[in-house]
Amino acid sequence: MSAADKTILFVTCINDRKLYAQCARHILKLAVPPGYTIQFMPIRNAKSMTSGYNQAISHPAKYKVYLHQDVFIINAAFLYGLIQLFEEHEHLGMIGMVGSQYVPPTGIWNEGRGIVGKVIGYMNDLFYMASLEQPFHESKTFIPVECIDGLLMATQYDIPWREDLFDGFDFYDVSQSFEFKKAGYTVGVPVQRDAWCIHYHFDVNMTNYEKYRKVFVENYMSDVNKEE
Repeated sequence: MSAADKTILFVTCINDRKLYAQCARHILKLAVPPGYTIQFMPIRNAKSMTSGYNQAISHPAKYKVYLHQDVFIINAAFLYGLIQLFEEHEHLGMIGMVGSQYVPPTGIWNEGRGIVGKVIGYMNDLFYMASLEQPFHESKTFIPVECIDGLLMATQYDIPWREDLFDGFDFYDVSQSFEFKKAGYTVGVPVQRDAWCIHYHFDVNMTNYEKYRKVFVENYMSDVNKEE
């Protein structure tokens, strides 16, 4: 096994150095499995999330964790859980903290059926817990989904991000989930006893959301047999 096979790369598009510093501090507190190393790839001045993340595709690290600068990993055993899931499930290409088992024809995943996962959110000066999985999932280690949210997306295989379609900061996550499934991989959400992350929602910009929603629907939903 090469050094790259035991490297975990954290990739983040950043425009707030203080926020990213706090994100990185949480990562540095994580327990690292023996023999593994972690590396950081902060990406500044990215024109889009996809173009930024595509800069990491050529990096030799087997494991890549794409996360927002306002996401703080609080589960000290995060890396152990990540590596165990990927090693035990070769077909599992990508995992996230929350996701949907069914993306509706609108492409808006959080309006779909089977929303699963956990995350502690912070918005409008309030903390809240989004705890979405049902008790019957407790016997599993992860839940297969159609898509995951972009707050954190961890991969063990490299598939290019569709910057030809998504040249902004919306729907790159749902698109990438579908790209992994098209390539024959499973996308999943780990079963979390306690939330693995806190997501601080700062500067949420929905200006181009509808534009990219239409791009997603036109390019992905027409190929999927959906039942209302």
